[in-house]
Amino acid sequence: MTELTPGAYPVALTAVRPPSSSRFWAIPIIGILVKGIILIPHFIILYVLGIVLGIAHLVIWIPVLFMGRYPDWAFGLNAGFVRWYLRMAYYLYGLSDAYPAFSMDAPGDVFIARPESSSRFWAIPIIGILVKYIILIPHFIVLYALSIAVSACQLVIWIWVLFGGVYPGWAFTLVAGTLVWTARVYSYFLGLTDRYPPFSFS
Repeated sequence: MTELTPGAYPVALTAVRPPSSSRFWAIPIIGILVKGIILIPHFIILYVLGIVLGIAHLVIWIPVLFMGRYPDWAFGLNAGFVRWYLRMAYYLYGLSDAYPAFSMDAPGDVFIARPESSSRFWAIPIIGILVKYIILIPHFIVLYALSIAVSACQLVIWIWVLFGGVYPGWAFTLVAGTLVWTARVYSYFLGLTDRYPPFSFS
């Protein structure tokens, strides 16, 4: 997926439900323990990237405020972080058995459209980020509730995968929907898009 249909939100999950899932990762305790260990390099990289993002945002607002455009290097950094995080989470939750690539622009995860211009208002120091945080509070509340639901579902999803070899459709909708919702909220918060995220999985 390299483009979106007209009117679609500029951040979309490109991955689809796999026809089958590895039973090994569904083995209680062992599966998630092994997966957590082999994902340690990703956790470390994302932690470092998070620090870099924080530092970068000390200067990103300058070109946005005075030129009305998100700089290419900043867009690549922020969008790459969102893609990397979602790709790792997608694997962690068992939505894919493909080990996540060590790349900020790997295909098959999340598509984030590059806007032609960015709102200068959101780049106003302190005011812009404060207002954006406040209007996103409803999303933060919903995502908190969804994260609890996703965690609870992990207690039973393994049964379908272990004995049936397939990730259940209802669980895929919930988990993948929560992840793409998260990607949209953070993309908006980071300034990758000026379109307020929808309250929707799709």
